[in-house]
Amino acid sequence: MKTTIIRVSLMMVALAASAAGAATITVDWQGSGDYATIQEGIDAAGGGDTVLVLPGTYTGVGNRDLNFGGTNLVLESQGGYAATIIDCGDAARGFIFHSCEDTTSVVSGFTVTKAAADSGAGAMCENGSTPRFEYCRFLDNTANELGGGLCCVGSSPIVRDCYFDENTAYRETPVSGYGGGVACISSSSPVIVDTDFTSNESYYRGGGLHCDYSAASIQGCSFVGNNLIGYGTGGAGAALAFSDGVTFTGCTFSGNGNASTVVGAGLFVSASAVTVTGCDFIDNTAGTSGGAQFTEGATGTVSGCTFAGNETTWGAAAGGINCVLGANPTITGCTFADNFGYHVYCQGTSPTIEYSILAFASATGPVGCQEGTETPHIHHCIVFGNAGTDTVCGGNFSDILNTDPLLCDRLNDDFTLCENSPCLAGATWPSLVGAHGQGCGHCDYAVEPTTWGSIKAIYR
Repeated sequence: MKTTIIRVSLMMVALAASAAGAATITVDWQGSGDYATIQEGIDAAGGGDTVLVLPGTYTGVGNRDLNFGGTNLVLESQGGYAATIIDCGDAARGFIFHSCEDTTSVVSGFTVTKAAADSGAGAMCENGSTPRFEYCRFLDNTANELGGGLCCVGSSPIVRDCYFDENTAYRETPVSGYGGGVACISSSSPVIVDTDFTSNESYYRGGGLHCDYSAASIQGCSFVGNNLIGYGTGGAGAALAFSDGVTFTGCTFSGNGNASTVVGAGLFVSASAVTVTGCDFIDNTAGTSGGAQFTEGATGTVSGCTFAGNETTWGAAAGGINCVLGANPTITGCTFADNFGYHVYCQGTSPTIEYSILAFASATGPVGCQEGTETPHIHHCIVFGNAGTDTVCGGNFSDILNTDPLLCDRLNDDFTLCENSPCLAGATWPSLVGAHGQGCGHCDYAVEPTTWGSIKAIYR
């Protein structure tokens, strides 16, 4: 017992000594701090020290290609990202972590802008480095190949409360570009939380985010207005290839893609296993599949998600989820409403669709099959008000109810259920149907079937 107490006491003394020994080094571009450039401050710091950067715009040599050199320290701005700018002048990278820095290496409160590199323009993490980025903004950075904002190569950084805005991954000759905002390759496993991806762009895949042979945990993030440049390319919001174990939880995909060049405007999943939980896919536009596309044997689960107002422009395909080339995800407890095109379309695939609402599709029906050989497994679903038909394709379905789901206010993107909705748990089946529970009182009358096109026409 005494030995244990002595050991604990020694540990406490050591920790106290360590905390007492940690230094704070100040950097001020105007000369009032310990150093005038950020790299000088980093080079002077030891493990556990804090380099505090005063507000201002930091540019030129010593303020770009910033490298912790294996020292685990905290680089923090005094005034936050809006007041502390690292301007790389289109001539260099912002940060590089390649010396096995761990999660005690922190970058907090900076805007990194006008960075340029082949990959990882705003920041590059490689060789097993796992730094943390918090409260940072990566704005208008350009990579030729991978990750305009951030590139992870065999590394697993933590990104929290950050912004990736207007970053690009694109090169004209030879043409290249993956992951305008963030690219993760070679067994990377980043954790990205409460982060916004807005108006990023790449050539091939992943305007906002691209994962290749990697697993990522994406939580509470938004993907808004991201795009692709190349014809027929996939995943304006996010794209996965050969990446098992990726999770999206509580994310929003809105306004991504364009009518002529994108496949899977919100999310593109190829040869990967993904779990998508509690996400909203709203008003995304693609040539094929506005909401999400699963292809090349992709699997996984899409649960508790909403697909509404998404659009496909290349004929018979899905506004919601398109499944092609042996991709068979399980879609459970989702709400599909007002998508232009089928809610779910199957091309040589047989996904499972259960406990879901499939209502008010424009121009087509709820679930479509391309060749007549598909046998999607559909059961315990409410199918109503679709413009073409309320008949699902294939012969493998049961417990389909053609009645109004009674959504509270879908014209204002409120897809919760009326008090008397047949979708509530116990009303028709023991489990809830759709992604949302009760959100309003009793609805006295059914919603008149219509199309998304006719709704838009009211406001033209």
